Amino acid sequence: MARFLKEHVVAPLLDPSLVGVAMLEKFSKAWHNHKIMTKWIQQLFQHLDRGYVLNSATESLTSCGMKKFLNVAFGDTCERVRAGALDMINRERAGNEIDRNQLKNCVEVFIVMGLCRGSGSKDLKSVDKMLKMNPELDVYIKDFEEPFLKSTKEYYHVEGATWLHSDSVPEYLSRVEAALAEEEMRVSWYLNSATDQKLQRTCVETLLSGPQTELVERPNSGMYALLKLEKGEDLHRMFRLFQLDGVELGVAPMTKVFQQFVEDQGEALLDARRAEIKRLVSEKKKETLSDPTMIMGMLALYKKTNDMVKNLFENHLDFQKAMKVAFQEFMNKEAGKYANVELLTAYCDGVLKGHEAAEKLTEAAMEDRLESVMNLFVYLADKDMFAELYRDALAKRLLNKKTTSMELEKHMISRLKQLQGPPFTTKIEGMIKDHQMCDDNNKQFEEYLAQGDNSASLSELAETPKVQVLTLGFWPSQQPRPVNLPPVLASAQSHFEAFYQEKHAGKKKIQWQFTLGDAEVHGKFPKGTYRLSVSTLQAVALVVLNEQASPLGLDEMSQRIGTDEEVTKRILHSLSCNPKYKVVKKQGQGNPKTINSDDTFAANEKFSSKSKRFTIPMASLDNVGQAIKNKVVEDRSYLIDASVVRTMKARKRMTHHALVSEVANQLQTFNARVGDIKRRIENLIEREYLARREDADGEWTKEYDYLA
Repeated sequence: MARFLKEHVVAPLLDPSLVGVAMLEKFSKAWHNHKIMTKWIQQLFQHLDRGYVLNSATESLTSCGMKKFLNVAFGDTCERVRAGALDMINRERAGNEIDRNQLKNCVEVFIVMGLCRGSGSKDLKSVDKMLKMNPELDVYIKDFEEPFLKSTKEYYHVEGATWLHSDSVPEYLSRVEAALAEEEMRVSWYLNSATDQKLQRTCVETLLSGPQTELVERPNSGMYALLKLEKGEDLHRMFRLFQLDGVELGVAPMTKVFQQFVEDQGEALLDARRAEIKRLVSEKKKETLSDPTMIMGMLALYKKTNDMVKNLFENHLDFQKAMKVAFQEFMNKEAGKYANVELLTAYCDGVLKGHEAAEKLTEAAMEDRLESVMNLFVYLADKDMFAELYRDALAKRLLNKKTTSMELEKHMISRLKQLQGPPFTTKIEGMIKDHQMCDDNNKQFEEYLAQGDNSASLSELAETPKVQVLTLGFWPSQQPRPVNLPPVLASAQSHFEAFYQEKHAGKKKIQWQFTLGDAEVHGKFPKGTYRLSVSTLQAVALVVLNEQASPLGLDEMSQRIGTDEEVTKRILHSLSCNPKYKVVKKQGQGNPKTINSDDTFAANEKFSSKSKRFTIPMASLDNVGQAIKNKVVEDRSYLIDASVVRTMKARKRMTHHALVSEVANQLQTFNARVGDIKRRIENLIEREYLARREDADGEWTKEYDYLA
């Protein structure tokens, strides 16, 4: 057998003229014939295996036959066979057809030779049983797999460079995806399954890990360009491929670009608002809170990027984090006079009134918009500011009867409570409860009036006055403003005070806020009768003018209404300078669009309007926005103080840095600045809640002690 192998197998295979496919074909046929020859020798002389071999502990006939091939044929031809096999594989990769069965036979030799060197090599029962045994891959790995993986790396290094130079990023990644799928099939065609993971990793390291940065950052077809063009399929392919084992940086470069893209999109929205403000200024107009364009853009951006994270990037935590950081970056920047938190609150207010810009919303659309707002809310740093602004807007909606759906109001409060906890919505929930109790109070007041002759003094009124009783601690604070009520309203006030004192046995006190009230006045003009929806202060001014035949000056109006000059100016401006509803006639030499000290006022007998029922708005008497901001700053001081004291009481002693860090981490409703925390610590030291710890030389050790 040895002589046969040397003369008829090895000698032809070592012929330099026999190369490539012809050489592999010769080797494959020789291996196939050797298996048949070994099988028939074992069959013809099986009595030796069963007798002599078994009793003398020598090698079986199959073992002898296989080892002869290992030591004679395989040993001398291994390198040539391996080189031919690798060349054939590369030819298949290049698109040429090959005989896979022939290649499989050649690779099989490397696996079988491992069995011939293994621990069970002396007792190979038969060729068929040998081929079904668990392979011992030492020979296969050393003599074939390692050179094969090296060849694969070299092949794809060259091919990858060509693809990278000629193709766009999506085309390159498509080629890589196809190559990985083909390599996976190649294992099933003619390689051992143990090679699969190593082969995939080699391809990934060569084709993806090496050029990853260039692929992600390429200007015209990299990830940023794909995001701008919304190439979802290409982005998803990039994400899948960069998650494969062997990509050193993983998806980190992608998340970096994604974060930058989202930040840039947010900055573009801010720039667009800045440009709009600049245009308004050039036209001598003021920036307003009522324009929802930027907030609508942010909501659309959230939906777009969130869909990307879910559908393209499979909700990967790193992409969620990148999106969060990006939104936090631009959501907490200011584009103009009004901060984004103010614009978001104003947008909520408009939606809860039933409109988005000029579009009327159904209840389902309102709920959808509010849910979207909550997605942006989580990125705000100043959540306490949102709560105060929202509370002020809610108060106006409830008191002015502007809310569209009480169920949606409650749903919004419920969502805020879920996100921030019960303390965040305590006051807002109290406002809703107060509002719901108003009907019961007014019904009881009507019953009280009906019991005696109290209602007679109110006969001049079209209906019984409605009083809204509000808990002082829940509702936004307002500066009390005295007003000289007309007799009929003063009588209603007295009756309600008596009713309320009787109901609560004098345990509760009422403080009247006339600036928050409203009234419906029936105005009879020569050209028609109209119903005017006005504030209580406007109603008092109209009553004053109704009782006066001759015009009144500004000072006289102030005295009769009972308000200071500045408040009186705002009241009269709304009634006499409104472009649509000038129910009061203003006369004077000054600017017709402003109220001047020498102006006189009288009922406008020439007033007419196509609308029989209308509302006359009046500018706010207080700088509400600034007042809310001042209150938030004050409340933050209390929260910082409480956090510092609570922390020091538990720890007794802390370093300055540790205390500042701990307090900043505890405060979740706003972004506590280090400087603010330091100032509050100084204040607490002055108030003897804390003390600086000093060493023997009197130097501060950068530590604080808690003073009980």
